[in-house]
Amino acid sequence: MDWKHSDSHQVNSNRREFLQLAAAAIIASQLRSPAHCAEMPTIPPELDAAEQRFQEFVMQRLMDSDGLCRSFVHAETLAPWTAEQLKTLRESDLNDWFQNAPDKSACLAYENAIMATSEFAISQLARQQTTGSQQANNIAHRCIQGVLAVIREGRHYMPGYLPKPFGGVVRARDSHELSVDQYTKAIAALQAWKPRASPAELEAINGFFVDAADFFIARRFRHAYRHRTIVTAGSHHHALGLFVPLLYVAAEASGDKQYLTYLDQFRQPIEAALTDPVLANFNMTSLLIEGMNTAIAAGAEDPQLPKLIAASWTRATANVDEAGNAFNNGRSPASGQGARIAGVATLVQQFHPELKPIPTALKILGRLTQVSDMAHQRVEGSISSTAVTSWLLGYWRIRALQSGTSRN
Repeated sequence: MDWKHSDSHQVNSNRREFLQLAAAAIIASQLRSPAHCAEMPTIPPELDAAEQRFQEFVMQRLMDSDGLCRSFVHAETLAPWTAEQLKTLRESDLNDWFQNAPDKSACLAYENAIMATSEFAISQLARQQTTGSQQANNIAHRCIQGVLAVIREGRHYMPGYLPKPFGGVVRARDSHELSVDQYTKAIAALQAWKPRASPAELEAINGFFVDAADFFIARRFRHAYRHRTIVTAGSHHHALGLFVPLLYVAAEASGDKQYLTYLDQFRQPIEAALTDPVLANFNMTSLLIEGMNTAIAAGAEDPQLPKLIAASWTRATANVDEAGNAFNNGRSPASGQGARIAGVATLVQQFHPELKPIPTALKILGRLTQVSDMAHQRVEGSISSTAVTSWLLGYWRIRALQSGTSRN
């Protein structure tokens, strides 16, 4: 038997697996039924104009020649930060984020590139589903190719390693850092692309899912975060957004149900995450909801996963006022990061329409209609790419849901 599978775990019988899959399919169809889309508000016309503005911004200012969306651009120049401009930021912050990297501007430019690129890809798939736009499909494909290029570069260290591509694809193999955030969104985007993938792309995606699962199994689902701490699902609950769906997509990709035997270790972290106030953070909320949705779509039946979606949304939206101003971690001033939770509102709608997430998401989107609204509080003087890509993700997912074409 493979070293990573213990004798104490037995594969379910074929009959039980068939019944489980049939039940999951019925539940999924019910959760995604048109009844859950009824009585939703329409999208205000001013959001249509904002969508065009943000789409153009991503294509002209964020996307590089490899299809990756840069992370932070200077708020005045709308270009990547130069070494000279970085002198206005705290050196201690830069050293903490990027240790002693010789090119910190290249690091800042790609800090969240995988996450932003993946969100933009999913937004374009929803756009294509809604409008039939071949251009949208081509843009999504370009983004997926960029993520797959980083995956290939990561293999120079080890299969399954998805590095933060500091300096872009050409330098990704030398990157020392990963994060569960980037993996979570990449897996969601790659899973969404699979029905459109070429045979070679499908092989690469399924291979990565298996390699990534093996990568984290070998590390007992933990990894070093910069030079500060070790990330586990117990110490950093948002890591559940990666570890839980990863096992499901790896089992689906490989046909090996043994991957699911590792899920037991996440029961206690999931229970703790249901009431963890730290997870009100908009980024963590986005990751948990996206990850749980990916897991359920890949066959997860654990009733705790929809509960975690509801708990995550309820916690985060407690920091959104009636006008749609969103206060990340409950702190002033209002933050463009509110777009992060608007991007996953339709996923909440699928499982918990009683929470009425779409009106809240539209209020948030309506407060963030200019590029300048997407300033990042942590990197003063920066525009955050993930705020913009989450905005587009929320907009197009809502459009797709209202048109009855939603599949992501």
